Amino acid sequence: MSHMDLPPTPFHEIDLMEVPRLQSPAPQQRVAGRVSLSTAVVHPLTPQEAAAGDAEWLGFLTAEAAHSDYLLLSLTCAFRPPANGDPFADAAVGILLKSPDEPADRQPIAWSISPRKRSHPVERATTVALTAKLAIVESTLEVTPGQGREELFVVGMGERDSDPEWRVQATSRHPLIGDETFTVIVKATAGTPVQAHVTVAATIKHRRFGLISYRADLPAALRTIDLRAPTGSPNPDTSTT
Repeated sequence: MSHMDLPPTPFHEIDLMEVPRLQSPAPQQRVAGRVSLSTAVVHPLTPQEAAAGDAEWLGFLTAEAAHSDYLLLSLTCAFRPPANGDPFADAAVGILLKSPDEPADRQPIAWSISPRKRSHPVERATTVALTAKLAIVESTLEVTPGQGREELFVVGMGERDSDPEWRVQATSRHPLIGDETFTVIVKATAGTPVQAHVTVAATIKHRRFGLISYRADLPAALRTIDLRAPTGSPNPDTSTT
């Protein structure tokens, strides 16, 4: 197993724009100060990084290098408590992976994602652990069948697809407040351009108006990420387990 330290990246406050509704012709409401998004960490995973660690990981990447690249993408979304008492009901973070001008069979996919399933918040992730096959090792225990009717706080989906997504849900035990880190190992055709288009949405429970859906008004630098232009370089830990 290989461990990589994620470098700290700055947060950028983003506004939420009300999603238009047919029954509400009034101007869209803008909510500020509730959500921040970090600059993404982007890092290509190379056989050389694995050479000092897991021999199986090195062999896997070396065999794949002729036709596939693997890149790490990680970002953190911060949900802040309300000043007026209106809490988040839920939120979603989506990533659409694309290789412009490439055919469908050469489009990138989410090889592995984290988190996959969790019933409680955790602190902002600072380390990513990878198995020899580049599966992300979860840092917390996942909810498994047979554990009863446990409420899920976050659910990830879209592994091995081009559009991974995470749904975050306030529960009776945990309000939707704090930092959530979302990480993807992207598999792309060797040498092709790779972009990640980010979307953030949320639902706020207003005391007067009820549930209202919002989408984040992301600036271009946060909305579209070029995975071939790394914004941060994790430090590989050569220890193995």
